[in-house]
Amino acid sequence: MIIVACGVGCKDRGDDGFGPYVIEHLRDQKSIRKIDCGLYPENYLNKIIALAPDLVIFFDTVVSDRKRTVILRNEEIVERSPVSVTTHSLSFGAMYEFLHANGVNNIFLLGVPVLSYEVFSREIRDTADRVITILNNIDKHRDFSIINLYEALSEQIR
Repeated sequence: MIIVACGVGCKDRGDDGFGPYVIEHLRDQKSIRKIDCGLYPENYLNKIIALAPDLVIFFDTVVSDRKRTVILRNEEIVERSPVSVTTHSLSFGAMYEFLHANGVNNIFLLGVPVLSYEVFSREIRDTADRVITILNNIDKHRDFSIINLYEALSEQIR
């Protein structure tokens, strides 16, 4: 399985650095390709497609009416209107449609709420560290599937 992990955000803006933080702390593994997309994930779509991933995971901050961490899969990225990305010119829904139309069949968006733009808050760092632990152990699990990963991530973001 090839997973492309994409960090989205700005390290200098507190919790908005969640995505880049995750990418920075992932170990190099056979199964994971890392991309720090900064503020413009749309600029990396062709690179993602060229990697022929089984799964793409975007890590970013989101605005949610419930101020909680979310993990959305595939069509949920398009359908879940209460969640919106704050800093990008192209929505994740549009990026999902583009990637899906170009052969990427499994896409997750793991989004955390912004608690502070001044500092990287402890709660968001703790969430990031739990996610990183799961991903850093992917190559150790030979029977790991996309659904197993979704369930493991879902459990850790509660």
